[in-house]
Amino acid sequence: MKNRISLCLLLLAMLAGPALAASDNRLTEYEERRRNVAVLLEEATVWIVGEDADSIGQGSGFLVSDGFIATNAHVIKELGKDAVIYVLNDKLPATRVQIVAQAYNRSGGKDFALLRFSPPKGVTLPALTFNLEAKRMDRVSAWGYPAMVTQFDKRTDRLQEGDTRGLKAPPVVYTEGTINSIVSGQAGDVLIHSAQIAGGNSGGPLVNSRGELVGINTWGYTEEGEGAFLNAALPAGELAAFLASHGVNPKLASGQQMEARSKPATVPDRPAAQNQEGGSKLFRQPDPEEAEDRIRDVGSFTVMVPPAWSVLEEDDDSIFLGADDDSAIVAITIEDYEGQSLKEVSGELAKELGGTRPVSDDDGETYTFTFAEDGVEFSAFTGDMGGGRHILIVIGGDMDNEGVQYILESVTDK
Repeated sequence: MKNRISLCLLLLAMLAGPALAASDNRLTEYEERRRNVAVLLEEATVWIVGEDADSIGQGSGFLVSDGFIATNAHVIKELGKDAVIYVLNDKLPATRVQIVAQAYNRSGGKDFALLRFSPPKGVTLPALTFNLEAKRMDRVSAWGYPAMVTQFDKRTDRLQEGDTRGLKAPPVVYTEGTINSIVSGQAGDVLIHSAQIAGGNSGGPLVNSRGELVGINTWGYTEEGEGAFLNAALPAGELAAFLASHGVNPKLASGQQMEARSKPATVPDRPAAQNQEGGSKLFRQPDPEEAEDRIRDVGSFTVMVPPAWSVLEEDDDSIFLGADDDSAIVAITIEDYEGQSLKEVSGELAKELGGTRPVSDDDGETYTFTFAEDGVEFSAFTGDMGGGRHILIVIGGDMDNEGVQYILESVTDK
């Protein structure tokens, strides 16, 4: 009997050996995949720090393309209007960024910002792949720099004292969970998940088990008295559409595609360059022989109407032009705001239209902002015409449309 038992145990060991080895191999592969995802997110996630005269703020972001970072628009807004903004992580030293575009409209389900930076020589950071097909019960992880954690890292001591010199990034913080629900409402889809986030996580990535972006962490909600807390992210598809509208087309997971891609948006040149006649020329004047009969006198300025475009409305110092194929529209108006600076005027206009905070160019001669009307997003540009007059140009649709550029380059003060 003992011999039989020994023989059975030997046979069991021989049979179990390959199974245990295969199990060990699968465990090793699983751990390796997790580590690869960690390395990817450690390099692709950035700490965003802004410093102005009064305060220092922080948030999170991530690489979406070479030299471009996505975050929440409210992160930029909270940093302050005149903040100097840096991005950094363990591989990237503190590097200044420029704000390319913002879309902030909670009622429209948008809270996105696009930043541009020039990586230091020798520094290469990976951009995240977008996955547009997140589902309930998917395993996810959140990455970012919540202040409740970073405040305890000695590398942020100087930051807490208001000093950004020699700033070093603390380790990126990782939490994991699952997608609990995908809520659909007037504000658009929202991913509710159980990967813990806190203040400072805003703008950071929410990724699946392969390290593909499924959402951008945006807000949390506490039910007072119930002890319940919701973690929420806006879907990767919404962010991808915003990025594409500003010329950044993120890499998509295998087999996925977006319904439409937009070409890069183009910001007009600075206004108020003097022409030879002494008037103020807002943009470069095209050759009048191109379409001499299409010059339109509108109050105190002139503008050329491109071929295949129509004048939809005109009144005193305003004109509203539209492409005949409905691909783009341009509205131009000049108002008298004597005694107010361009910054003040831009702020008032943005507020009236329910738009984003106006952002100036390097010289403060042009301000830009976006706003939404009936679910359509518009870009607005303001400039100083002199004599208390200011110009507002609103563009909707395809900003790279040749007709749009034709119009912008032709606007001239009489």
